[in-house]
Formats: sequence, structure tokens, C-alpha cells
Amino acid sequence: MENKFDVLVIGGGPAGYTAAINAAQNGFTVVLAEMSKMGGTCLNRGCVPTKALIHSGELIENAKQMQNAGINVNNVGHDLNKIYDRRDEIVNRLRDGLTKFVSSKKVVIKEGCAQFVDKNTVKINEEIFTAKNIIIASGSVPATLPIEGIEHCVNSDYFLENKNEIPQNVLIVGGGIIGVEFAEFMLSLGTNITIVEYMDRLISNMDKDVSLQLAMALKRKGASIYTGAAVTKVEKTEKGYKVHFTDKKGFQTADSDIVLVSTGRKANISNLNAQAIGLETVKGCIKVDENYQTNISNIYAIGDCIGGIQLAHFAAAQGAFVADKIAGKENPLNLKVIPSCIYTSPEIASVGISQVSAVEKGIEVEVGKTPMGANAKSLIAGAERGFVKTIFEKQTDKLIGAVLYCDRATDIIGQLCLAIANGLTRKELLKVIHPHPTVEEAVGESVLASIKD
Repeated sequence: MENKFDVLVIGGGPAGYTAAINAAQNGFTVVLAEMSKMGGTCLNRGCVPTKALIHSGELIENAKQMQNAGINVNNVGHDLNKIYDRRDEIVNRLRDGLTKFVSSKKVVIKEGCAQFVDKNTVKINEEIFTAKNIIIASGSVPATLPIEGIEHCVNSDYFLENKNEIPQNVLIVGGGIIGVEFAEFMLSLGTNITIVEYMDRLISNMDKDVSLQLAMALKRKGASIYTGAAVTKVEKTEKGYKVHFTDKKGFQTADSDIVLVSTGRKANISNLNAQAIGLETVKGCIKVDENYQTNISNIYAIGDCIGGIQLAHFAAAQGAFVADKIAGKENPLNLKVIPSCIYTSPEIASVGISQVSAVEKGIEVEVGKTPMGANAKSLIAGAERGFVKTIFEKQTDKLIGAVLYCDRATDIIGQLCLAIANGLTRKELLKVIHPHPTVEEAVGESVLASIKD
């Protein structure tokens, strides 16, 4: 009887722990099962350790640029062990704090693999738990490619979970968010980087102007980039590895000391014993409706395991939404306004519909774009590359999208999320006085630039 709960959550990542915390605050008894470490992929093998490494890389780059600001700096180097130690310290501190916070909400945390017995019963290791409602937040794992020699490659976990030496030459298969962020970090260490991307440009889900500027920035730092390139084979050689691929120039090869595959992630549901309860899936992901309810009425699924947009903050929002749904409460979050952030240098952030998508959907838009070369704070900081772009629906004058490729873009995007979530118009945005000199005043300049008359 002691293992009977109102809500059982499978997975301790952002989706799972947010759902557990909110469910407990709603007055439910809650048990949370995590098979590895609290915080899930984001805290342990994703967002947080990646950004910790990237920050160290940024400091190296800043030190190299000090000469331009009149500061004499000699022999800028790095200690990879200390960089990794700092990463681990940050991750451990956040994980310990998270575990204590979740426990303080009277959530029972159980470490182990959770498997369904029936629609109300889950086995965690050898212990049986029952719950009125079950929330699956089992996350994702790195995806692999069906190519010859894939067993010779590593994924992002290789660098984010362990302390592994970074060799002089690294080839990255995949030019999405994970690939370009790793490229930025390793370039700052002086590593020779080659990126092989299947699509015709890097981060292909973004507007073309972002992709082109990012590619130019990475090439200026020394990266070799092949787009529209399909990897066919990874061959082990005496000196390392040879990657075979085809692009618009035909058959190509590239040599590397290590091959990092960063071609996205797939739902982590293989251990759930989902077939025992007839849980419906689509293309390897759990199928849910608009309320994140599965085909079994008392079972919900949230986060990466349902596919779609795989972002920690979106997963956490789903967790809060479902916890309130179970409690019969209305959740105020707008789950359609989802910011995306990429921690390159400069940073990239976007929200809402892209300019290309708007055109494809037949939405007539007016676009404002201001270059950061005209922004005083960016010039002062030596970060004048990039732009701010705002996209307005012509018929309603409402802001429907924004793209920032600039210093501190990930900190600025929130104000544009707020504007879109509340349906603000261009006229309303023009009421704002932006402080000077700041990077974010480029937002106001972009809004002004959208007025063509």
C-alpha cells in the first residue's frame, strides 16, 4: 500500500521533474523514476555541460581578441582537464540542488529502470508501484546513421559525460545545433574542424541568411564545411579514420582523428515495455493528442519521447501543462510560442514563424532587418557580425516571428517571445524606449526598418 501514488513520473529530465514538482504542488502524492541521474540529458549530457564548455571557449577567444582593445596578452592557452573539471562542478552543483528541491516538494525519487506491468502499474527495478495517472518523460538518446563503419564513430555523450582528450582533427557528421556548437568549442581550442552536413546548408531549419552568416563565421575560424553531402562509409585507417561522402562535386573523402556523429536524437522508449499495455507509437515516438494524452486515458507523455521540437524549456512547459491538466486546472502557458537558442559566436535565437515559412504558407509579411555593424554596443564589444530580424503579418500588423544573430541573442529573445505570446503589433512595439548603448536596441531598429513607406 505504501507504493500507491496519485501520479507516477517516468524520467527525471526537465519534462519529468517539472511535471513532478507541479503535480506535488497541486496536492498529489508523486513518485519519480529516473534510471540514471536527476536532470536527464539536458543537465548531464546536453544543454548545461555543452554551454559550460562553450563558455570556456568564449573566454579563450576573448583573450585572443584583447590585443584589439589595447590589452597585451601573450601565450593564451588552455588546460582541458580544468575546463572539464569546471563543467563537472557546474553540473554536480545543479544536479544536487535539483534533487534537494524535488525532494523538498515531497516527491519520492526512485533510481532505476521503469517498466509497465499494466496501465496503472510500473515496476522500478524489482519494486512495484501503482498510480492513478502516469506521465512518461523518458527523453531521448543520440540517433545513429545506417552507414558502413558507424561503429567507429562517437556521439555527443563521448565529450559531455567523460573527460576525453580532444584530438587535433575532428570531423563532425551533422551541421545542426549540436554539430555547430561542438564546432565552436573545438575551434576555440585550436582543433581542425570539418563539418559534413546532408542538407544544403547548416541549421537548415533556420532562415537562409542565418545559415550563410554562420557558415562564413565558422570558415573564418578555420572550419571546412561540406553541405549537401551524404556520408556513405567511415573507414578505420592506421592514422585515424577516413570518411567517404558524396556532394555536388561528386565522391569525396576526408581524414580525421575522430568522427563525431551529431545527427539528432530519437525517443528513448525501448525500456518501457510499452507493448504490454498497447501504448500507441508513431515512427518510434509515443503518440499523444493536444493535451499530451496517449491512447490510454490515464497515461500522458511529454518531452523528447513524443518527437517534434526537442528543447528543454518546451519539455518543462509540457510538464507543467500536464500536471495542471490532471488537477483540472487551466495552465496559462502558451505552448505555441517556443524560442530556440543556439550558442554559437555570435549567438542565434529565434521564435515564431520564419520568413521562408510565412511565404510558403501564403502569409503576406513585412520584414525589418538591422545589421549589428550599426549597433554601438556590438562594435564596442567587437561583436559586430550578425543582425536582428523581425517579421510582421501585414494584414494584422502583429509580430509573428523574429530571428536574432548577435551577441546575447539568447538573453534578448525573451522580450520577443512576450510580444508574440500577447499578440503585440508593430505600433505597440514602437512605444518602447530601448536603452543606449545596448545590443537589444537593435530590436527597436529592426521594428522601424520593417516600415517601408
